[in-house]
Amino acid sequence: MDGARTRVASLPALGGGIGALAVEALYLNLIFQQRSVMPGGRVPFVALWVATAGLLALIGAFTAAPRRRAWLLGWSSAALLALSFPAVFSIGIPLLLCALPVGLGALRAAEAVPMPRWVAFLAPLGLIAVAAAALMAGFLVTAT
Repeated sequence: MDGARTRVASLPALGGGIGALAVEALYLNLIFQQRSVMPGGRVPFVALWVATAGLLALIGAFTAAPRRRAWLLGWSSAALLALSFPAVFSIGIPLLLCALPVGLGALRAAEAVPMPRWVAFLAPLGLIAVAAAALMAGFLVTAT
């Protein structure tokens, strides 16, 4: 292996990404155990949403470039956070617990990127707003 090693750039993000995929597996398991899938595409949409956020966190955890890592982890955390509120009575709390370490990884990566303070303040709010709008649009499209 000529010295090439895979290095984890963000352990919190790695944990949050693994946690999100574990929540995904538990969510799908519970849905299938109930044998009552809601009509429409809500369950597949939520499953795809969580899987995408988890994969973004895992990719970001191994991304060496701080700017790219901050964006990947920021989107992942925003997506998990956006879903955690409407899903608070099912998988919302576990998703929130996954979003926190992923968001911490994003903040740590962003600290290494030179940017104006106003951008550092508004960027996370913008990511959350866009993720929430995309989630609500997805909910509208998948409603029966």
